[in-house]
This record gives sequence, C-alpha cells and structure tokens, in this order.
Amino acid sequence: MMIVFDVSTLILLAKIDILKTIIYTREVFITKEVEGEATCKPELLDAKIIIELINTGKIGVVKVKNQALFKKLQEDFVLAEGEASALLLAQQKQAILATDDGQAIKACKVLGVKFVTAVHFLLDAFYKKRIGKELALVKLERLEQLGRYNDRIIFDARSKIEEGRGEK
Repeated sequence: MMIVFDVSTLILLAKIDILKTIIYTREVFITKEVEGEATCKPELLDAKIIIELINTGKIGVVKVKNQALFKKLQEDFVLAEGEASALLLAQQKQAILATDDGQAIKACKVLGVKFVTAVHFLLDAFYKKRIGKELALVKLERLEQLGRYNDRIIFDARSKIEEGRGEK
C-alpha cells in the first residue's frame, strides 16, 4: 500500500515516536517540499528521525513534476507547498494521503483522494498489537496536545483503545 505523507502527519508521528513502527510495512513517499519543511530544523528530534528514515531509504523522496497543477491546487484549496505537493503526488500515484491538515482533508474529499490521519495510524498500530493499550492511550494524549483535533475524534479513538475494538 503506497502512502504519501504531508508535513503535518509526518511530524506528528515522529513526535509521538511511532513513525518508524508504522512505515515498517508500507511503501512511504514524501515530496521534496515536504522534506524541506520537515527537516528545516535538523537539530529537532522529529527532524532527526525523518532524516534517518530518508537516508536509509525507508521514506522515498519524489519531486513533483506538474508545476501548473501544483500551483492550481495551492490556489484552489489554500494549501501550503508541502500539502499541495503531497496531495498532487497522492492523486497522480493513486495513493493514500497521510494528512492532518484541515484544508488538505477538505481537498481530498472534493477530489476523491483517500486519506488517513495520525490518529488512524495510532489505532492501526494498536489493533495490530504493535503497541499496547497503555502506550496507545499515552500517545493519543500526546496527539491531542500536538494536533488540532475535534474533541469527538479524540473521544472516539480513546473509546476504541479502552474497549480494544475498532476496524482491523
């Protein structure tokens, strides 16, 4: 399963220390724009994790080719460079876009691009028993602090973890 990450989800997953866990079984790509934004402060721990994954080939970096379409996505959906480039790559490769950006999520819905968020990845890691219940709850709390999630999303995710249920 090919997944294209935008900056928001890439950094969130690195910050809660599950990025390495979730990319283990997936084909992961980012754009040059996302790489630039995610690694612009190489002294930060999340940037170090991302740089390591790029350098070891776990995350592929791709240059977006259609600049006209890239600019159109930016303008039409009011997206930053990283989000627009990631959305374009996901659309072109018929891949899933990993995004926690509200505008990018709206664009995915309009354009019919499948998307997932950091919360989806956390739940998936829990369901596949890559992390335990207590750790999943701690990481969810950290996501709540770092991200801009609707209270209902966090409540639903917490309920699924506490009850050990959900889509598998």
